[in-house]
Amino acid sequence: MTNRFFKPAALALAVGTAAYFMALPAPAGLSLGSPAPDFRLADLSGRSASLAEYKGKVVLVDFWATWCPSCEVELPALKAVHAKYPAADFALLAVSVDEGGPDVVARYAAEKALPFRVLFADEATPKAYRVFGLPTKFLIARDGTIVKKYLDPPAKEALESDIQAAIDRRPT
Repeated sequence: MTNRFFKPAALALAVGTAAYFMALPAPAGLSLGSPAPDFRLADLSGRSASLAEYKGKVVLVDFWATWCPSCEVELPALKAVHAKYPAADFALLAVSVDEGGPDVVARYAAEKALPFRVLFADEATPKAYRVFGLPTKFLIARDGTIVKKYLDPPAKEALESDIQAAIDRRPT
């Protein structure tokens, strides 16, 4: 018997994805305070996006998938933080690791009315960020350094507090 939060196929896919990423060698030097690895990924419209384009803004990079129940549960909080902060100061980049193709992600994004930019992960980006489970998020400071890593969905209030602190922190 399954309930709405447990789907055997999704669990098998999650385990398989985690095993895949765990088998990849992790890059050295990724820690809080270190520069966030840059990437160039396609978005839902086919346009290219890089983290470097957002330098000067606080960026939340969220690795997620359509089949991830925890990812879906945290959508209201992510929508709220996206709406709360001005685009001049903050950006949320949702990096999908789905293997079902762009159509699956596009349908999901439309169905859930995702207001933030959705990108498609390549093999290198989750590896560079050492993503082993979903959701995983990184809060990137205006100067491009990692200030926080979230391995589980954070409470909305804690996420807002972290984002605000990063926005308020000015480079010296």
